[in-house]
Amino acid sequence: MPIEPRAPLWHRISPVRWLLLDGLAAAAFELFAFGILGARESNPALAVAATALAAATVPAARRWPLAAAAGALAVFWLSPISSRYAWIALVPLAYALLRCAERHRPAVAAVALAAALTGPVASALPSLRRPGGIVPFALVLAVAWTVGVALRQRRRYGEELVGHEGQRAADRAARERARIARELHDVVAHGMTVMTVQATYGRLVVQDRPAEAAAALVAIETTGRQSLAELRRLLGVLRTAEPDPADDDPAPGLADLPRLVAHTERAGVRVDVAVTGDPAGLSPGLDLSAYRIVQEALTNVVRHAGTGTARVTVEHRPDAVVLDIVDGGRGGDVRQEGHGLTGMRERVALYGGTLMAGPVPGGGFRVHATLPKPADEAS
Repeated sequence: MPIEPRAPLWHRISPVRWLLLDGLAAAAFELFAFGILGARESNPALAVAATALAAATVPAARRWPLAAAAGALAVFWLSPISSRYAWIALVPLAYALLRCAERHRPAVAAVALAAALTGPVASALPSLRRPGGIVPFALVLAVAWTVGVALRQRRRYGEELVGHEGQRAADRAARERARIARELHDVVAHGMTVMTVQATYGRLVVQDRPAEAAAALVAIETTGRQSLAELRRLLGVLRTAEPDPADDDPAPGLADLPRLVAHTERAGVRVDVAVTGDPAGLSPGLDLSAYRIVQEALTNVVRHAGTGTARVTVEHRPDAVVLDIVDGGRGGDVRQEGHGLTGMRERVALYGGTLMAGPVPGGGFRVHATLPKPADEAS
């Protein structure tokens, strides 16, 4: 079982503990600020109140950064009375600005920064004879605000990245489910069609021609075993553990057309096959898709065409595989756009190919598919 990743320390701290830590930080800041700066003021009551307000903004900034910034800025605006108030308010205001930029959208954060920069200007009032603190104070506030913006962008990027990866995983899962559904449909539809036809035939002749009924049972057994082997191979991808190599059967391909034709002929449809070109170098995926298209087309012949003959032509071109399956049955009036034809179109679309399926003038139905080879396979 995979081990869950351990979250960073600050993510494992509960809100109650954060509140306690913020309170301790506020108390420590108040004692320090008042002991170093506020105790020297001529108005002790105002110094105590201003220091307490600045300290209170530290824990408040975690949940209410705008209100905390307003409180710290109010203390900053007392700097015309004494420059010590600017130093008392500088760190709380910078921290509140950082939290504003991190939590709020850029427009709100920009307004908060513009308002906060009035504090450094106030430190030079009332006569602007002490402008030396404007630039350093403003620089500290701007740096804190910039750090908050960077933290917000980093968090948003992480959220978007997680969402993007989740969507990609969902898309991959959907494509895999569609692939498995196509494979299951092809295997089950063909196998069950052949077995149903053989079982029906065997039931009709079991009393008069027991030898033919026994042959039908043998065909049912053979088709069932082969279908089960393909199902085991297909369902192996759904197992959580590694499959047993002994259970792995190779995926079928165009080389298995003789076996497919034999199954179809047991169901009462004689199939003529013509293969031209060199099949060497055909990728397993393209080979499997071509086989499944032929398999589904022949299954539709058995189920819907009402004919005893069909013709399969496979042409191996340097840049593509061309399939042509034609029967002489009832044509397209009884053949609807079901899962079979939909699966063929999806398989062809995977390789950017084309599929034409429809009735033939004069009777019959034709499936014509072109599957282009990938660039690295074409020669």
